[in-house]
Amino acid sequence: MTERTFVSQSAGPVVLGLDLPMGNVHVQVLDNLTTARVVVRTDDSSGPAADAVNRARSNQNGQALAIEVPAIPANVMMQSARGNRVTQTMGTVYGSVTGLTVVNGRIITGGGTGVMETVSPIEAIVSLPTGSSLAVVSTSADACAYGEVDSLEFRSLSGDLRADSVRTLAARTTSGDVSVGRVSKAVTVHSVSGDIRIVQYDGQRAELNTTSGDVTTQATDAARGALTAHSVSGDIHLSRTGHLRVSANSLSGRVRTH
Repeated sequence: MTERTFVSQSAGPVVLGLDLPMGNVHVQVLDNLTTARVVVRTDDSSGPAADAVNRARSNQNGQALAIEVPAIPANVMMQSARGNRVTQTMGTVYGSVTGLTVVNGRIITGGGTGVMETVSPIEAIVSLPTGSSLAVVSTSADACAYGEVDSLEFRSLSGDLRADSVRTLAARTTSGDVSVGRVSKAVTVHSVSGDIRIVQYDGQRAELNTTSGDVTTQATDAARGALTAHSVSGDIHLSRTGHLRVSANSLSGRVRTH
């Protein structure tokens, strides 16, 4: 195992910027925590994933903390912890791939392209004080956030975002899903083929756009202002939105508002 630990130089809430090209991000916002802490780790003791962890660097300016994990080489595949999904630097492969040789669950060769090394996932385990904000930038890393994040920005090609509660959310993905338990102020999500789901929306502004994914949102009585939801071929389901200024349309998908 290879592990690095980064601790904020100042106490209290931080604005954390995390650049993790591939892997998984686990975030906890804790009431009794006074200092932000980020652990970057992999099960590998050597190889490209271990090298990336060892070369991770941090920079802090006041309450702004930035951590960057470098990308791994293009001839390396990273085995995802999520079922049958194999994540690699050139994209994401689902299910079986012709020509793969697998030994003890690890991919040794594939597709006639020669030896392709497989590495363990890189994980970022983040602990934040209450009131902190977070920005995650990745190629295919998934992010899960537990507790309430003040402001959350998520940018990824194929990574998924799961969050308990945020005041403000801005997310942009290509094929990743975005699912949030509660948004209390504002939300903007743009996706190409990923689904968008807001379980409880009581904010002031919502812009939810996807090309082929579905959009599902339920507003509360506290929500106000405008809510827009657009899709080309996905379904849109907006509930309890009668008191909002709603604009919802899908070219070939089903639209339901009530």
